[in-house]
Amino acid sequence: MKEFIIKLKLDKPNDVGFLRRSVAYIIDWYIGGVLASLPLIIIYMINNDNVTIIPQNIEIFKYPLNIIVGLLSFMVAVFYYVLVPMYIYEGQTLGKKIASLKIMSNDNLKASRRQVFIRQFVVILLLEGSLFTSSNMLHQVLNVFSGVKITTIYSRIGLFITAISIILVILLKSRRAIHDVISGTRVIKYKSKSKLIAA
Repeated sequence: MKEFIIKLKLDKPNDVGFLRRSVAYIIDWYIGGVLASLPLIIIYMINNDNVTIIPQNIEIFKYPLNIIVGLLSFMVAVFYYVLVPMYIYEGQTLGKKIASLKIMSNDNLKASRRQVFIRQFVVILLLEGSLFTSSNMLHQVLNVFSGVKITTIYSRIGLFITAISIILVILLKSRRAIHDVISGTRVIKYKSKSKLIAA
């Protein structure tokens, strides 16, 4: 563990500030939340005549529709958070694109699809995801399948990991969060298709 901490401290410095990453995060959080909610909202509106609320809970549907709605919502989120940076904007979600940021390999080369998948899906959506609507949908599906309210425990673990990520981004000169460290990536400033600002 001590060697790991020393390695993090000696990592290449990065000038991408916390504020810029936060702006990208907030944009992605909002867009991802709206998109992940669409299946739930559309199916709810189809099944109800007088819609006065926008639901965020799959428990309003009977089984197995609740599972279908939850999984559809999660699949939409996977499209936005994982497939968009893997195939459409290579290393960028819309939030990162707007904030002129890009996910790169830690050696400043193009991040591989495997790295993006580990970063975006495994670590961000599955481990850190308690702040995302999409992960909330997954938690709800797991609750229905297991019959046990695991959301609270899962959310607290996710919040703890997210808090550590935020602390790392603030304190480390490399500005790498847990998802960057695990996936071997870093976030850098991105000017255009031909120009990257190495950080």
